[in-house]
Amino acid sequence: MTEWTSDFTGSFHNYLSPGCRICHQGASLVLFVTGLCDRTCFYCPLSEARKGKDLVFANEQKVKGIEGILEEGRAIGALGTGITGGEPLLKKDFVVECMKALKREFGEDHHIHLYTGSRPGPSTLKALRRAGLDEIRIHPPLEDWNDLRWLGPVLAEAKHQGLEAGVEIPALGPAPRILSAIQKTGAFLNLNELEFSETNQKALKEIGFEAKDLSCGAIGSEETAREHFMNSELKVHYCSSKFKDAIQLRERLKRRADRTSRPFDTPTEDGTIIYGAITPSDLNIALEMLNRLGVPPEMYSICGKKVEIAGWILEDISEKLKKVGCELALVERYPLNNGFVVEVIPL
Repeated sequence: MTEWTSDFTGSFHNYLSPGCRICHQGASLVLFVTGLCDRTCFYCPLSEARKGKDLVFANEQKVKGIEGILEEGRAIGALGTGITGGEPLLKKDFVVECMKALKREFGEDHHIHLYTGSRPGPSTLKALRRAGLDEIRIHPPLEDWNDLRWLGPVLAEAKHQGLEAGVEIPALGPAPRILSAIQKTGAFLNLNELEFSETNQKALKEIGFEAKDLSCGAIGSEETAREHFMNSELKVHYCSSKFKDAIQLRERLKRRADRTSRPFDTPTEDGTIIYGAITPSDLNIALEMLNRLGVPPEMYSICGKKVEIAGWILEDISEKLKKVGCELALVERYPLNNGFVVEVIPL
């Protein structure tokens, strides 16, 4: 067993599954196949935009089909995919189709893991493995935690089919029967920090949880994980809410920025891009000025009634553009289609 490792986000582990190792690099495509679920877990953090809705998202992008999923995978140079929901196995045929397409596009080394709150039987596990699944994470609903006779056999069968098998639950409290099933089968345990969201905050507060300052993590969840699950006999990973934002999302955005930035965008260490924005009183006059000043065509782009341009070029020619009635700014935003704007600095 490896030694325990921790980081500034509060995450700690003595084991990372292959899927988690790829996630730590920001190289995992998060494939949300449906918001439908036959469970009603009070702690479910899904947003109103996804919960109970049969929608598909690839990372932060809403997509309609397989090609949209593959396009997002290409955009981040995905080394693996994590399939989640809702309950992914309510869309088993679609999941199988996605896995086959991912393996065709990115190769057999493209690692695929899947989360499920169901009890997949031998035939389902076999079909998933044949379609390309490498790792499965079982999420026993809280109401099952005291009666988990089914968990050990499911984990054992998954391993028999050649899958990396584990359990993934929120750090809510002790779970001795889950630990027993994991010990008997040699599976791994992933613990998630309990998170507040728009859809679960009322339920969490009603049972006594409070949110941390400047975080959606729940006070006491990390302490619960350390007290009840830091057992050297188990393969454990505790994933904090802060890790998802500070490392996982940031690294994924950096990969996307590096691969999708325009020639005039400047990627940052935070995974955002910076560029200049020109809002002219007359677009044709502004374009004529850029041409007269010798700005290379590849260093700017016409976006509706605005011009987006390299920030460093804009700063050099700002005074000349102001004289022909242009409003100027530097823009920082996420490298997504219509990505969230972080900051606009007028020049």
